[in-house]
Amino acid sequence: MAAKIYKNYFDVVILPQKEVQDYAISLSKQLYKYGSKWALGKKSFLPHLTLYHIPVKPKNFDDFVAELEIAVKDFRTGDLKTDGIRLYKSLRAVSLMTDKPDWLKKLYLRVIKKTLKYFDWNYGVEKLWREKSSKAIANIKKYGTPLVGRYFMPHITLAVFKNDKDMIKGSNKLKLKEYKIKVKSIFICELGESHSCQRIVKQIYF
Repeated sequence: MAAKIYKNYFDVVILPQKEVQDYAISLSKQLYKYGSKWALGKKSFLPHLTLYHIPVKPKNFDDFVAELEIAVKDFRTGDLKTDGIRLYKSLRAVSLMTDKPDWLKKLYLRVIKKTLKYFDWNYGVEKLWREKSSKAIANIKKYGTPLVGRYFMPHITLAVFKNDKDMIKGSNKLKLKEYKIKVKSIFICELGESHSCQRIVKQIYF
């Protein structure tokens, strides 16, 4: 399944272990039958939990990676737990949600704080976001992403639909399974449509 790639636009993410990855892919494929624009897979549209979306100019990429490695060195993580399936009607998206422990909140804020200086503000990311609330727009202007504070809701996006009817119909068929996600590293991914993770660029261990 080919996807539009946003060159030099990256996603700092957590990638779940195989059993969770397989589960997310299976849910996504179910939704695809009801009209989702794409389905998660193992070679593209990788199941992931976003920490920070950031465009970086090629000349700054190595420094960005180095800063990220310093930011997470010896960081103490824990487990994440899947705890719901949520419909974002304004985005026509369906997501597998996880809990939001304190360590995860500290991690994503540290990533933003340490790498914001490499954010390419000329990239035009505001055109790629659909959030309309004043706070989300304020976050985009300040951090380049709306996913900060109460808008940071860790999740794996399973599907994006063209209409509400198909989204609701497909979502009613899904069954939640509880998993623990072991977090031992983070990844830098290349972004595609719907802020999807298309290719792993770098893995960074804690």
